[in-house]
Amino acid sequence: MKCFATVTAGDGMENIMISSVITRDTKKEDWPAIRCAIKSRILETFGASPVELAPQKNEYEELERYVANGFEHIRIRYHIFDDEWGYGLLILPNDLGERKCAKAVLTIHGTNGTIGKYGVCDVEGTPRRAYAIELAARGFITFSPDQYGFGEAMEDEAYKKSFENFYDRYPNWSLSSRRVLGHIRALDVLDQLEYVCHDGYGVIGNSLGGQASFYIAAFDERIKAAVISTGISPNVTNVYRDLTRTQPLELGVTSYIKEHGTTPWELNEMLSLCAPRAVLCLEPFNDPYNPYTSVTIDCIKSAWEVYGLLETPDRLSMYVHGDGHDTVDTVRAFAYDWLARFLK
Repeated sequence: MKCFATVTAGDGMENIMISSVITRDTKKEDWPAIRCAIKSRILETFGASPVELAPQKNEYEELERYVANGFEHIRIRYHIFDDEWGYGLLILPNDLGERKCAKAVLTIHGTNGTIGKYGVCDVEGTPRRAYAIELAARGFITFSPDQYGFGEAMEDEAYKKSFENFYDRYPNWSLSSRRVLGHIRALDVLDQLEYVCHDGYGVIGNSLGGQASFYIAAFDERIKAAVISTGISPNVTNVYRDLTRTQPLELGVTSYIKEHGTTPWELNEMLSLCAPRAVLCLEPFNDPYNPYTSVTIDCIKSAWEVYGLLETPDRLSMYVHGDGHDTVDTVRAFAYDWLARFLK
């Protein structure tokens, strides 16, 4: 079964229709095969990864420990593949010593240059993104990885130049896939820490961090609960898709739309890959980076039908607000309660 977004002749977004992932006749036992087909179709546009997008035991090392904002921080370097390494920051809750282990949440930063992982750990500079600190205060272990192209490994290299270098080295691979691999390896580190509970992890991020949270939840079933903030921008309406880049967001998506008038896959399909695991979508009406709210809501509603098929309709939720490309205090509190509900 192939589902996609359809663009009909016209002059506005009102002509965009999101197809259903399943039909009225789809049975629960049909879902594994449908899911497999969707995943394969998406991965085709992710390009040729030099390594499998799968968990493994990877090498890691502690670089330093320090206390900030009242919590112990551990800066970690971990192997991703070949000669590439990632950097992340673990933050430990203060009562960890009283427990055998604590639940862990990946807290993923957005577009912020060399700041990288520190963008979700700064209660003064980015108070509405300080997920790592606020979740540690609620008893979670948090792990904030640098996304590929940001943070320590960027070494002051220009944002666009770093992506050009990537495609020079891997012309048939996509940045989306490379970032998924990096976050898989971050989870691999958590798998090896004895003070982390290994029965499922959480993830939260905003903007590019929301997209990253979405992607890792879709492709790594170790994620038990995800919060995706301003991170669901359907392929067919994505305002960045047609910008001049060395490569599009996903290999082949833009050219496919131009040739066929449809998308090879759409985000309702990717979101359905998360079912029946818990996902909360935080979406604003007034997001300048994703102005077509109705199409986003259609995507989420379509994926929700899969959750209904699997008899877990309460595990996909949507919080629509009017605070723009942001997570204000009340929105963050709702998101943290959601993670606690499904992780604890």
